[in-house]
Amino acid sequence: SSAASADDKKKKGGKGEIDTDTPLLPQLKTRFVDAQAYGMDKVNFSIISSIYGTFEGISFLLLGFIPWAWDVSANWAESKFGWTETGNEIKVSLIFLFLVTIIGTITELPFEVYSTFQIEKKHGFNKQTPKLFITDKIKSLVLTCLIGGPFVSLLLKIIMWGGEHFYVYVWAFTFCFSVFMMTIVPVFIMPLFNKYEPLQDGPLKTQIYELAGRLKYPLTKLFVMDGSKRSSHSNAFMFGFGKNKRIVLFDTLLEQVHDDEILAILGHELGHWKLGHTLANFAITQIYMGAAFYCFSLCYTSHDLYRAFGFDGDERPIPTIIALMLFFQTLWAPVDKVLSFFLTIFSRVNEFAADKFSVDLGMSAQLQSGLCKIHLENLGAMCPDRWYSTYHYSHPPLVERLSAMMALDTKSK
Repeated sequence: SSAASADDKKKKGGKGEIDTDTPLLPQLKTRFVDAQAYGMDKVNFSIISSIYGTFEGISFLLLGFIPWAWDVSANWAESKFGWTETGNEIKVSLIFLFLVTIIGTITELPFEVYSTFQIEKKHGFNKQTPKLFITDKIKSLVLTCLIGGPFVSLLLKIIMWGGEHFYVYVWAFTFCFSVFMMTIVPVFIMPLFNKYEPLQDGPLKTQIYELAGRLKYPLTKLFVMDGSKRSSHSNAFMFGFGKNKRIVLFDTLLEQVHDDEILAILGHELGHWKLGHTLANFAITQIYMGAAFYCFSLCYTSHDLYRAFGFDGDERPIPTIIALMLFFQTLWAPVDKVLSFFLTIFSRVNEFAADKFSVDLGMSAQLQSGLCKIHLENLGAMCPDRWYSTYHYSHPPLVERLSAMMALDTKSK
């Protein structure tokens, strides 16, 4: 069971300790400076990494990195395997993607190392060892090749085969692939990185199953994940299809809040399911993919676009993978920014709705205290700029969520 005992009232998190049985407001004030320092470090790091990313993107563009990488891949494929870029385009494309992925991994590595072993460690969150960090990187690259390779191959094959309306077939393929990934990721891929063990029998497990039964949520398995081996950040999530649903609790969450607060947090998560947010997000993703590939079909044969980025040889057909990359990195990028903003707004609306769902279950006080404790443990931003948070935060700031719940409590009296 995760119940906090009388002998273990204080739980460690971030920098310092949180007393789970004393008023939270004084603790929020005490941790304000720590939270601001953590937030500033992340913002400053984000600015620097974004500046570098912009510089790298412009440099690669002006220096013709993509045409160079394609030429290197094509020449290597022909010299080593006898594959030509016209007769074996998909195979050459896979070599090209592997080369680009390796280069991208190398250029991103210093930033990931600094973020993990400097910023996160400085504020008491990082638990990763260098060995675990490297192991995770290797596993991720291997999985990218094993899953991404066949996916890209089939995608390119469908685009080449599909004719004028290939986007319809591509949409159907991406839909099936999304369902496939949603099925295998929690069951086969995530266990490669973390250990999942059944929640021990006890009052908490009984209460979670009772809550699921009350909401007619077909819960079949309840796991605890060893998130603490990488970070002291906490979370909980659900996955599964049809009548085979599962809930996963981070072991750090069990240490940071009481049982009734975990139930309230799960009430919030179950609210997303009950209110149809999960299906809505999936449907929006599919519409997004369909729209993106339809727009891609409109400029797929635009030689002017490719000529502007260094592919100016009329005797060489433009590789499909290059066409995809240029479309999504240039023409679609500003559209994606606008759509992402609307999706962020939609997500924030859903968060308020899920909070209300938990409040309607009679768990308002427990949800508020649970969110405060998690916020304290994770050194969440106490008072972020309104416009910044509106654009960047998929979840409303804590103060806004607490105010909304307090208003609901007042109305219900």
